Amino acid sequence: MVLKKKFIIPCVLLIMLSVCYQCAQPGVLTGGARDTMPPVLNTAESTPNLQTNFNKQTIELKFDEFIQLKKANTEVVISPPLVYNLKTRLKGKSVFVEFDDQEILRPEATYTINFGEAIQDFTESNKVENLTFVFSTGDFIDSLSVTGKVTDAITGKVVEKAIVMLYDVMEDSVVHQALPFYFGRTDKAGIFKINNVKSDTFKVVALLENFTNYKFDNNGESIGFLEKPIIVNDSTANKIDISLFIEEGRNRLIKVDSSRYGQLKMIFTNDPKAATLEYDVANVEVYRENIADTLFVWHNTTAIETWPLVVMVDTLRDTIMVRGIERDSFLKKNKLRITKAANLAAVKINPLKSLPIAFASPLQNFDTSKIKLYSDSLKTSLPVVVTIDSLDRKNLSVRYAWADTSYYFRILPGAVTALTGLVYADTFTQNYESLPRDVFGDLTLNIRGIQSGTTYFLELLFKNDNLVESFSVANDTLVVKKIVALPTGNYSLRVTKDRNNNGRRDSGNYYRKEQPEQQRITTLEELRAGWEVDTEIDLEKLFTASAKVEKPEGSVRPESGRPGGEKRERGNK
Repeated sequence: MVLKKKFIIPCVLLIMLSVCYQCAQPGVLTGGARDTMPPVLNTAESTPNLQTNFNKQTIELKFDEFIQLKKANTEVVISPPLVYNLKTRLKGKSVFVEFDDQEILRPEATYTINFGEAIQDFTESNKVENLTFVFSTGDFIDSLSVTGKVTDAITGKVVEKAIVMLYDVMEDSVVHQALPFYFGRTDKAGIFKINNVKSDTFKVVALLENFTNYKFDNNGESIGFLEKPIIVNDSTANKIDISLFIEEGRNRLIKVDSSRYGQLKMIFTNDPKAATLEYDVANVEVYRENIADTLFVWHNTTAIETWPLVVMVDTLRDTIMVRGIERDSFLKKNKLRITKAANLAAVKINPLKSLPIAFASPLQNFDTSKIKLYSDSLKTSLPVVVTIDSLDRKNLSVRYAWADTSYYFRILPGAVTALTGLVYADTFTQNYESLPRDVFGDLTLNIRGIQSGTTYFLELLFKNDNLVESFSVANDTLVVKKIVALPTGNYSLRVTKDRNNNGRRDSGNYYRKEQPEQQRITTLEELRAGWEVDTEIDLEKLFTASAKVEKPEGSVRPESGRPGGEKRERGNK
């Protein structure tokens, strides 16, 4: 049977439309698995690594795919460091490293170029890790290494990106005059490793720089050092621990104000607690008060002429001519003040603590007949014990066996006299209410691990580093310190290895070869109402532990219960 032409043409068109429709159907495009492999170095077409008798030349590193450079200025480093920066550029699949025309390489030295994470593939940014290019200007490649850890002297935490430098020159001034022979950087764990080191003796210094120039500029930079050089050879395994600190710098007196009778105000660049005073004035008493960088010297001299006061701190020795001010006119125009005005509401007080009354000037004496305490149930005054606080002469301390009741307190005119001769001329009245004993908690510190020959200065801190109490321990196997009737909340203990027994932490000094006094802070168990926290503090373990300081071992027990951690509130069932 022969088909007619008029039927063939429509059939062909129908078939073509069907094929086109099928081709136009949408589908999902797949590009295969994601590339997770970093670029691979083509050693055959790159500048040979581990060359000896190296002459300055352009170094080419060629990879198997197109690459990119990121943060080359900071990631690509060379040790020993150069006078002029390396130049890196990118072309296709190759990285080119070029030396400055003026650069002169050290003779008989092994150089290591570390590329960090600078080289990455173009599409997925897969990083080429642990890539180094090593060459020697001498006959062989040095193969020794120096490793170690860098920590912060105060916190004990590891320090990342610190530079550890080796010098083959032993003079102290080399740290700010010359570049190191070798250097390495610490990783996130504070660990460094300096490879391809020659056999020699090296001075070791670590820096955490504000601006990387491999020199100690002493502009707020952290520094650490080994007191003795290390010997690097085949038979030594150098694993170094270095503590970083910021030098306090030499203390300087920057301002003096003696315009007010009985008070000399001196402002220093640093804490003046270590300052000593010398004066030669008849019948004068002096009291000093440190607040941050300011030293107040209170005195009661009657001299109307200027008189000399010698101040000595660090290398500073300065003679201050204190202005003589007529005393009688000062006393007529001024009076002693209580720093905090009376409160209309009753003030809550701790039943086991003395009542402090703070004045604006250090105190000299008081008259107990003009200081009165009454209870609600008694009209006769109670037998209080009044003293001037030995730690802060601005405070009048009033002691009494406080009961769970309300009190009325009064200071009459003429009751208190200051060192400067000022007299309290007002009347101060205040109602107080003793809080129940069980709203407070007790803390017992069992202090062990006291290293022989070491003095530890301990500070109990509450909330925002508020100092509660401080004390020192030394030359003992166990010290038990109990502190009662504390406000509830979170406490911490700051411990300083007090090398010079001055009751504070001193920083180190590179040129004086003084290491920083180490300090650690440990958080105590939360103190709750009616409970006693009984805790063990191992001081040496605290300083040798890892950077993360854990809570000390201990137990929490009710005040009237037995040790062992059973948790019951005192007085409650």
